[in-house]
Amino acid sequence: MRCKFSKAFTLLEMIFVVVISGVLAIGSFKAMQSLYIRSAKAKAVTDMSLRSQIVLDQIGVMLYNRIPNSIIGSNPDCQPISDITSEQHVLEWLGTMEDDLIERKYDGFVDIEKSDKDSKTLVTPDIKSIMEDKDLDDNINLVFSGAFDGGTESIKACSGAFGYHGAADDLSFDVIIEDNKIKIDGDQPKYIYEKYYLTDTAYAITRGEHIADITNCSTVDSENDFKDFNNTLFLFYNYQPYNGETYCGDGGAGDVSILAENVTGFEILYENDSIRLQLDMTQEIRGSTAVHLSKQKVVF
Repeated sequence: MRCKFSKAFTLLEMIFVVVISGVLAIGSFKAMQSLYIRSAKAKAVTDMSLRSQIVLDQIGVMLYNRIPNSIIGSNPDCQPISDITSEQHVLEWLGTMEDDLIERKYDGFVDIEKSDKDSKTLVTPDIKSIMEDKDLDDNINLVFSGAFDGGTESIKACSGAFGYHGAADDLSFDVIIEDNKIKIDGDQPKYIYEKYYLTDTAYAITRGEHIADITNCSTVDSENDFKDFNNTLFLFYNYQPYNGETYCGDGGAGDVSILAENVTGFEILYENDSIRLQLDMTQEIRGSTAVHLSKQKVVF
């Protein structure tokens, strides 16, 4: 007698198949999730590394064109570059008019022999053209500063040199420029060097966390304009400390632009006559821990 076996699955066999399929599906999902997270982290690290390098290079170029001794750290209190600590969250400095210098609208040197200190008139080659496309107003100032950022007792960036945060501006001078001459309008400088600097703006860099009020900036309505205001790195410009102004994020004047987002740390240190900048960036990864990157740049 022959036994006939059914070709259909039993309930037990079907349950066993479903369980095995579920286990395989979960394993495949976990493997795919792990691959996604690793790919997302690698992409985030690459992206942050590129963005942080671009930002540090931008800051480095701007600082290269700084007026020596004009760099300060502020918020909560003002410190010259030589005394900056991690407690100062804002980096400020006076920029030279580098675009005009590159275009050879002036050369930055005084002809000492032809100049007349008594009449406060400095002769400098080819400076007349600098005013062809600029309004002659109080934004342009003349600065005789040292050659190094460390400063001396006579150059007190926070307490009388450049007008920062209500201090005096004994080292910056209003000028009238005409016929290749700089006429100093006001008190006479104590010292006149062969090398001089022209400036028409200061710069400030800080994170949103340390900004008192950004609504003074003409292009910003409120902090809600930004995805993560506290961790956004801002550049402020078009303000003149020597005219009693501070940057618009500090209730003052000028403009603002975004340097980078996802910036969780920005520090400035002065070591061995050089400026060390540190930028920390963090990016959230869905389903995993956040990715953190720290990068430094030295500016001489």
